[in-house]
Amino acid sequence: DDLQKIYRSGKHLLDLINDILDMTKIEAGKLEIYYDDFDVPMLVWDASQTIQPLLLKNNNHLEIECDQQLGEIRADMTRVRQVLLNVLSNACKFTKSGVIKIQVNRKKSVLGEIFCFTISDTGIGISPENLQKLFQPFNQADSSTTRQYGGTGLGLAISHRLCQMMSGDITVIS
Repeated sequence: DDLQKIYRSGKHLLDLINDILDMTKIEAGKLEIYYDDFDVPMLVWDASQTIQPLLLKNNNHLEIECDQQLGEIRADMTRVRQVLLNVLSNACKFTKSGVIKIQVNRKKSVLGEIFCFTISDTGIGISPENLQKLFQPFNQADSSTTRQYGGTGLGLAISHRLCQMMSGDITVIS
């Protein structure tokens, strides 16, 4: 039991340090994006396997709508995976005995064909006034949310910046 507490605390500190380092690199313009072609369905499957412990912790169910023939995307696989895991982790954290859904499809836009990743959940939601500060570093909905759910307020800020760096975007609807 004590070893588990030590392990969780150490992991939390390591995650915090990594988030701060990522944000510092992004703000300094030193974070490199490495473009490569990779299979989107494989990335989604990999992410879904990674979050299994988080799903089980709050008794959540994951639904995936991602055609296995969807194809490849040209982006930084490590950073797309990081964004996907950040958003899925939040969905798992703020949903209890609910459903989290990943939908991935291609859409036509003025920029040409794009990939659209949609993560939805049946969680607690967020108030309209807190939506405005959601992607700002070190910002969380409110102090009661921080006390109850934890977190640093960096995951979505980093995800937002990474999406922009790869010519994408991230938005939220609650």
